[in-house]
Amino acid sequence: MSQWAVVILAALAGFAFAAAILLIARRGILSMRYTIGWLFVAACVAVGGLLGWLIDPIADALDVEPVAIVVAVAVMALLAITVQLSISVSGLTEASRTLAQSNALLEQRVHELEARQSSSTTGQ
Repeated sequence: MSQWAVVILAALAGFAFAAAILLIARRGILSMRYTIGWLFVAACVAVGGLLGWLIDPIADALDVEPVAIVVAVAVMALLAITVQLSISVSGLTEASRTLAQSNALLEQRVHELEARQSSSTTGQ
């Protein structure tokens, strides 16, 4: 496979992935904050393919294969998304815990009020 075929294939894969992410986001399945992260991954794939000529000198300077640089950038982007998701899950867990505690306190208050009302109506 020629170098241009690889460049075109990588760019098309990135654009196809971006289109799929946009379709999912448009249907409301994926929120905008996560859409941006996944679009960044798609951009890394597309740009990595299109800028192969720029990656080659960097790879030569670091004495690694150009694919290693593209993979490293993609892995870093995926790690960033993983951290973002972990932060979101942590926040949602805390919000859920707080909501459950508030609900339990309200439920206790309602039972107390019902007990008082019940005892005051039976005492009359």
